[in-house]
Amino acid sequence: MRRLALAAVLVLAACGKTQAPAPHQIHIVGSSAGFPFSSMAAERLMREDVAAIAPLVRAGGSGEGIARFCDGLGRLHPDIVLAARPMTPTETQRCAANGVTHIASVPIGFTAFVLVAARNGASWPLTRAALSAALTTTAHNWSDVDASLPATPIRIIGPAPDPAIADGLYDRLLIAGASHIRHDAGYVGYGADAERVARDVAESPGTIGILPYAQAWQHRDTLRLLALDGIAPTPLTIAAGRYPASAPLLLLAKPDEAAHVPALPRLLSYYAGGLAPTGAFVPQGLVPLADTAAAARQLTALEHP
Repeated sequence: MRRLALAAVLVLAACGKTQAPAPHQIHIVGSSAGFPFSSMAAERLMREDVAAIAPLVRAGGSGEGIARFCDGLGRLHPDIVLAARPMTPTETQRCAANGVTHIASVPIGFTAFVLVAARNGASWPLTRAALSAALTTTAHNWSDVDASLPATPIRIIGPAPDPAIADGLYDRLLIAGASHIRHDAGYVGYGADAERVARDVAESPGTIGILPYAQAWQHRDTLRLLALDGIAPTPLTIAAGRYPASAPLLLLAKPDEAAHVPALPRLLSYYAGGLAPTGAFVPQGLVPLADTAAAARQLTALEHP
């Protein structure tokens, strides 16, 4: 199976002839919460359409992905964003200023930012208050932030505390008014590399990790998903918004371009099929919508604007 592309293909013209336009490589960006599903759709495209150029799939955070999506139209800019939050008015205005005036925002499911620990190690119930203190102060032990917790050193790993990567994440995990994330050994950020977080937590009993729900679910054989404020992260609590760090998962696209980009309509059809309760995404950790058929119709409509 061909790997997802890491660089655009260079098209060279024959000597003495006009250079042909470079092909449009589908470019998908956004939150690491949506990365597994975009990868699955892109890999299916590679299996079923041998003529298609391998899509470029990149997880750099919702804010970073939206910023690049709004840079403009055409093959040099992303075609799809999977975001764990809606666009802000400022982002919409920036898109419009760069000619991106028609944006489709399709809810495809739910996700959450969950706390995990090694399955073979100790864990303890956490509250948002204790987590906020652990993430934003220089406290050394968990007992320093909550006397009911063990005198175990605080070590948390997750995404880089960069607003473009983790925007919205800490707003959901922390209590109102919490300050900036600590920059010492108590917290280690790994960009948007959820797989590295999952691996390191599994190999480091006593460490707490922050992961999107899909990646936590996929690694449930080595990781334990922890309750927050007494609520366990499950499809039911996430879809209902009861789990404190629940979030929507949205697909953003440019309808004016979608039907004209080779293989993009087919790729969108794979997203539409994957989000159904019997589709490929739910077993991999997508929390489905109550009405997946409506979302599928919206995605299918993008193929023929």
